[in-house]
This record gives sequence, C-alpha cells and structure tokens, in this order.
Amino acid sequence: MNSSYNVKAMNSKAVDLNLLSTFHPRETFAQRSALVQAFKFFILAVVWLSIIFVVAAGAGLTFAWKAPFVFNELMPTWFPAIDKQIFKNLADIHAYLAPTVVVATIIPVNALFMVLCERKFLSLLTVRIGPDAVGPNGGLQTLADALKLLFKEDTVPKNSDPILFFLAPALFFAPSMVVFLPLLAVAANRLGGFIYADLDISLIFILGFLSLGTMSLVMAGWASNNKYSLMGGLRAASQAISYEIPLILAIISVIMLSGSVNLFEISEAQAGGILNWNLLGNGELPRILNLFASTNGNFFDGFVTLVYVTLCVSLFLIFITASTAEVNRIPFDIPEAESELVSGFNTEFSGMKFALFFLAEYTNLFIASAIASILFLGGSHLPISIEAEQALYSALTNLNISLPVIGTFNGMFEGLNFVWVITSITLLVKIYLMFLIAIWVRATLPRLRQDQLMEFGWKYLIPLTLAILFLMAIILEYIKS
Repeated sequence: MNSSYNVKAMNSKAVDLNLLSTFHPRETFAQRSALVQAFKFFILAVVWLSIIFVVAAGAGLTFAWKAPFVFNELMPTWFPAIDKQIFKNLADIHAYLAPTVVVATIIPVNALFMVLCERKFLSLLTVRIGPDAVGPNGGLQTLADALKLLFKEDTVPKNSDPILFFLAPALFFAPSMVVFLPLLAVAANRLGGFIYADLDISLIFILGFLSLGTMSLVMAGWASNNKYSLMGGLRAASQAISYEIPLILAIISVIMLSGSVNLFEISEAQAGGILNWNLLGNGELPRILNLFASTNGNFFDGFVTLVYVTLCVSLFLIFITASTAEVNRIPFDIPEAESELVSGFNTEFSGMKFALFFLAEYTNLFIASAIASILFLGGSHLPISIEAEQALYSALTNLNISLPVIGTFNGMFEGLNFVWVITSITLLVKIYLMFLIAIWVRATLPRLRQDQLMEFGWKYLIPLTLAILFLMAIILEYIKS
C-alpha cells in the first residue's frame, strides 16, 4: 500500500514537473540571459520616461512658461474687442495654477512607471523575468493594473467609521501632491510660473506636510474596524515618531552646512562638480591632502577635513535609512507587514482608495529620493565644473525656432530657454538611481521585527545623529574661522 502510494506521489510529482516545463521551458530561461533582460529593462525605462517627462512634463512646463506670452501678446491680437486686463488676469491665474496642473499630470503616470520599474528591476535581482504579458516586454502591465483598480468594487467594512474611512486615503495622498511643488521648482530651474513654487522655507514646508501622512495611516487603521489595520496604523505612528527625529537632525546638519532652508539655494550651493556636493563636504575634500603635510600645522586641518567628510557621508546614510523607514519600505515596512498583518493599515481598502494609498507610497518614495538628491548629491547640477555648466546653459538660452509654415508663431518661439531640460534630466537621473538603490535594498534585506526597529532607532540612530550634529557644528565653526 505504501509503495503504491509512493509510486503515485512520484507520478504526480513527475506530472507537475512536466507542467512546469510546459509553461516555462528550461531552454527559454537559458536564452533569456540577465544581459538581455537588463537591455530590455533599459529600453522600457527610456520609453516610459520619454512619455512622462517629454510628453507630460515637457509639454506642461513649456506651456506654463509660454502661457503668459499667449495671454498677454497673442490673445489681445486675436480678440481685440476684449479688454486686455481680462487676459492679464488670466495670465496671472495661470501662473499660479500651472505648477499644480503639471504636478497632477506627472504624479499618476510617474507612479505607474515606478511600480513597473520596481517589478522589472526586482525580477532582475532575483533572476526572474517579471511581467511580460501585457504590452511589449510587459510595458503596459501597470496600466492594466490601474484600470483594474478603477473598476473594482468599492467595499466598506461593517461597523467602520465611514467618514474617516473615506477621508484617510485622500489625506494620505494630498500631502504627496503638495510637497511635489518645491521639488518641481528645483527641477524646472524656477522657469516661468514655477518661481512661485520656490518657497523660502521649502524644506520646512515639505517636512510639515509629510508628517500629516502618519495621521492618515492611524486614521485608516482606526476607521477600518479591523484589528490588523489598527495594529498597522499604530505601528506607523510609533515608527514615524522614532525615525522622524534622526531624519530632522540630519536635515538640520545639512541646513547648517548650506546656510539655507530653501531647496533651490541648497542645490545652487553645490554647483561645480562632485567635490562640491554636500555628500563630500561641499568643497572641503581637497584639504584632506593636508594629512600628508608635516609643516605649518596643516596636518590638523587635514584631520578635521577627514572627520568632516566622514560625518557628511554618515549623515547621508542616516538620511537614507530614516527616510526609508518614513516611507515604509523594506526592511522597515512594519506597518503593512504581509506575513503578520495581512496588508496592515490598508487591508480593508479596495478600488480607488487602495490606488490612492499605492500612488502616495510611491510618490513619497520619489520625494524622499528627490530630497536626498538635492541635499547631498548636487541637486539639479551636472557633475562638471561651473564654467562648463554655464557654457552649456548659455548655449540653451535665447534660442529661436522657425517652423516651415508658421515661422516663429508671432514671436512665441523666440527667446526659448531649454536650461530646464538639462536640470530636470540631471535631477531625474539622480532620483531614479536612489530609487533603484531602494529596490536593491528590498531584494537584499529581510524585514526587521518591531522591537528591532524601535531599538535601532532609539538606541543607536538618534544618539549617533545627535553626536554628528554636535561635531558638525564645531567643525563648521572651525572651518569658517
């Protein structure tokens, strides 16, 4: 009897292996090498980014820049019977609303690409193919998923708080859209109406709005009437309290280093190449060569510079760690740990509510990567000398384009400024490099336990950041003197 059972088990196992070989032949896996998949991923990324930042962002930025010319110069010519003051008022209204319209266009499409990028890059890191059924090389998979979420049934749990249940996803998504504006001002090089999005206290503005996301997660957990969701919301609150402290302390250190809380000014202060990035001490790195001198007391200057650059690199790593915890990414995804809490705070959400949480999470990750790029990696500046960068900017300023039929379109295509193309692409490349590193971390590290998460934050990260802040203040005073 046992031998017959074993034979049947072996036969069933053989059938299963045959089925597996039918769906995924071994020869196919052998042909699809990692290099081929990486090349396909690169082509897919180029296509998607072209759609996002050439069609959506590029058209939006160009229109935002030239719309005042249309309202003030062309419209009065086309409609002379209408008072010019009306067109002027329309131009002013557009100048304030244009950044919001561009952000509302970019965020959904960008989030779709980020989801697809993570799935494809994660499959490369784990030796898989990833989504490849919908569209060329799976390029339309996330679009199909988004359409599915749009038409899914919107369920509300029994005995839940309906008002808070409906408000939580919107309150979680809204701050992500608002804090995108100062980042867009940096990327667009304060082009046209985007100068209004360049706030003097943009860094404080971003930190203040992002803190609202934690409140909405607690609200979502409480309103769901689900113990797993409530536990996820409470975990999100405790995690935010723990890791916002080292995050803000690291940012304060960068503010001391840059002397400003304006993101655009922090980015401008790092122009001139990699050595001027805050990551490497904002131009102080060459003084480390004084370690090899033995006269005039220069050795101490070299030693101070070595400590200073080490502190800057440490601040970057602390910022990355704390921001990863703030956006609930692995290994800090405790609020939505699938193996423990089903899906955490968003367990009961479906349809568009779930889509809003999804959009906000990836947008927050994009924002965290953007802030890291601006604070530490030179922002929107190329890793070249100031002279070379200024020469490139000059070549892209005051350009005139004449088309075969319409010419310059009554002067609309005269005096064009395409510096924003270089600054946007530069910042975008840095942001997506940080995003790929976040995916790499997800594929490498396991999820921490709740006690490990809290212990690491309170016992190690916060004291370390306080010590770095104290030493940074002393060293900066020494450098200034």
